[in-house]
Amino acid sequence: MSHLFTTFMHGTTALFLVSVLVLPSWGVDAAQANPNSKPLRAGIIGLDTSHVIAFTKALNDPKAGPDLAGCKVVAAYPKGSPDIESSVSRVPKYTKDMQEMGVEIVDSIDELLKRVDVVFLETNDGRPHLEQVLPVFAAKKPVFIDKPIAGSLVDAVSIFEHAKKAGVPMFSSSSLRFGKNSQEVRNGSIGKVTYCETTSPASLEKTHPDLFWYGIHGVESLFTVMGTGCESVKRGQTAEGKIEVVGQWSGGRTGVFREGKGYSGLAKGEKGEAAVGELSGYAPLVIEAVKCFRTGIAPVSADETLEIYAFMEAADESKRRGGEVVLIKEVLQKAREAAKAK
Repeated sequence: MSHLFTTFMHGTTALFLVSVLVLPSWGVDAAQANPNSKPLRAGIIGLDTSHVIAFTKALNDPKAGPDLAGCKVVAAYPKGSPDIESSVSRVPKYTKDMQEMGVEIVDSIDELLKRVDVVFLETNDGRPHLEQVLPVFAAKKPVFIDKPIAGSLVDAVSIFEHAKKAGVPMFSSSSLRFGKNSQEVRNGSIGKVTYCETTSPASLEKTHPDLFWYGIHGVESLFTVMGTGCESVKRGQTAEGKIEVVGQWSGGRTGVFREGKGYSGLAKGEKGEAAVGELSGYAPLVIEAVKCFRTGIAPVSADETLEIYAFMEAADESKRRGGEVVLIKEVLQKAREAAKAK
């Protein structure tokens, strides 16, 4: 994704530049109008995750607050993954649930794009995301891509490159990024963070790198607090045999992800320490998605998201190497070269 989304984050002039340069033709010029004034028709790709029900209920609630009002899910394309049982088994029920909420079910992404202004790419399987999002970019529809952004770091790089070329607002994130206590620490409540550890479940799916499938939640919390600048990763195990990944950040800072039963964490900073890593529900994430759709400004930079997935890919590489330290720049460079070759 273009650095435009993350470089011009503040000020009237910046907002005007973003509106002129990156918003598609349907968008609202924030320098001239209220960005919440234009109704948005939202479409969903993939009905194999509970997120689609939660997001649709929030957006289509007639009593939705001002942050969500005016953005309504009107159509969905249900296809999920053909070879992941949990995906296959969910589609029929979630399709029926969506129909009962008045959402039109269509039989192709092209048909979906004819009916909507913005897109939530919700397919639980990250592997088809690149193929599914390309027509969305071609149609100039802003899009949120749910976790994992892709089934590989190579595809994650490709997605951001295509978004940049198309000039389409796009971001990907776990809902854990917008946990209240993590956001407080990110915004400076304990000063610069020197150490952080987070915990989340990390169930595995053989078709994806280990942490992509579910460990992404705790890793997203870790990067929410630590920010970019991770230089190396070393993977090991806890005393209970669970996944433990230690990252070294620039400036001698350390971040640790551990597999566990719940969502939690602890950050230490210049002004003290604080709990982090809590789950604050889906509403904050949906609000950020709608805000991105309306303004063209992504709440998470391409660089940070790619570093998150490089961290997780480096953790797998460290595992393959018997627990050796793996450099983030090494896995990113390899992925970018592979993405160019594609």
